[in-house]
Amino acid sequence: SSFSSGIPDDIKDFIFDLHDACRRSQRADEMSTLYSSTFVQLSNKYFSTTPWPSASLIASECESDPLFLTFYSELTLRHTFTHLRPTLEDKINSWNTYVKLFEEVIKSENDTFMILPEWAFEVCNEFVYQFQGFCQYRHATAFKGEVDEKPSKMMRENPNCWELKTVMKLLNGVIDMANLKSDPTGKSAPSQMHHVLGYFASISLSRLSCLLGDFQGSLNAYTSASINIWDFKNGLHTTLLAAHLSLCYHAGVSMMALGRCRDARHILTQICHLVRRDLKRGKEGQEQFAKLEHKMIALVTVLVGMGGQGKIDDTIMRGVNERFGDKLHRIQTFEDTFTDLYTFGCPKFISPSIPSFTTSETGVNKSGDFYKRQVKIQNDRAVRVRDAGRTRNTMRLYSTVSTGKIGRLVRGDGGVDGGDGDGEREAEDVGNLCRLKLYGLQVEEGRKVGFSDRDKGEAVDMGAPVMGQGEVNFHVVGEEVR
Repeated sequence: SSFSSGIPDDIKDFIFDLHDACRRSQRADEMSTLYSSTFVQLSNKYFSTTPWPSASLIASECESDPLFLTFYSELTLRHTFTHLRPTLEDKINSWNTYVKLFEEVIKSENDTFMILPEWAFEVCNEFVYQFQGFCQYRHATAFKGEVDEKPSKMMRENPNCWELKTVMKLLNGVIDMANLKSDPTGKSAPSQMHHVLGYFASISLSRLSCLLGDFQGSLNAYTSASINIWDFKNGLHTTLLAAHLSLCYHAGVSMMALGRCRDARHILTQICHLVRRDLKRGKEGQEQFAKLEHKMIALVTVLVGMGGQGKIDDTIMRGVNERFGDKLHRIQTFEDTFTDLYTFGCPKFISPSIPSFTTSETGVNKSGDFYKRQVKIQNDRAVRVRDAGRTRNTMRLYSTVSTGKIGRLVRGDGGVDGGDGDGEREAEDVGNLCRLKLYGLQVEEGRKVGFSDRDKGEAVDMGAPVMGQGEVNFHVVGEEVR
């Protein structure tokens, strides 16, 4: 934006004071007032309809500090994306700003610089949010097939803009600088800035991996940074509700996708309790937190509908019944599937592929297709787990029974043999019984160990050995279940 009489003095003072707080005084209380209050007030006063001045225009107020100027550019661009209508040029400019910011952070190894944990989280969170939005925008543009229009041309001219490989490289670069794996306290990090950015970059990497459908990678992202998701009292993320909520929500989604249903239920119900408590206290950002809590209740409803997850807390169960009681009843009576609930509760999965923006891609929205495919995969799995629960309950009635009879009872065909045409179905019944032993893996809270052989022995969470939660011990011998 431009000013006929130059930049107002209170804007200059704000930039000078914020730079001083980051570089010299490094007082968290002063920085918090400037970041959370003064910036908002000045934005409302001067920039409600226009962007903040570019970094080059205010460089003299901060001694042309290159690291500070990248943080200033990110902060003011975030204002543009939140309160104005960002153009495609803004999206590309934002990408270049984030690349420059993270590269400055990574190369400033011997720099002394301080930012608030809240600021660090919002930088990393917005980075992933804008990547998600650009992936959706990119595929929506290719879907229209307007290859000669300005957006398509600009996309072709900037093929590396918001490229996944670079996004991952930048996040991992900041995480590596923080050295959290060997020193979770942050004392060995080059500066306080490196520690908090690396910490919240690992949470954002967990979110990004979940959005890409890499659910094991989502869990590995925070455990490799020594973040204990089961501890609701310690850790930087517990001081910021938005960060804690993002971590637990995406971890819960990933655990559900990996079959760790009891763990998912535990983490989702615990964070729902925390959100409800803070909503009663009237904390800032209530609408956003309440919306995400509603989505998590939908996922808990999926877990209840799948069955075999143990007792759900009464308070959370009331929320399930109030919001999704009818849907849950239809699921439990085998009249409906989980698609609507999962569509409502899951994040907007994205495809990071980059279209060529040619007419051959007209009418193909790969990002939308990827999202629908993820929903279908998770719905199909939830239906199988629900049906496995009926199998489990049926097996309790027998000490020895044929696989065919189990299958027919579960399907509602009755216990009468179906004759010679049932070979394929009986093979399917045996497969279902085998899957029953694998469904509902859980990790009990306690110590850190390898998850299981199928995960190549990597330690993926804080917990004890994996246990099956089928509640019925059995083995299959030929066509007989014992």
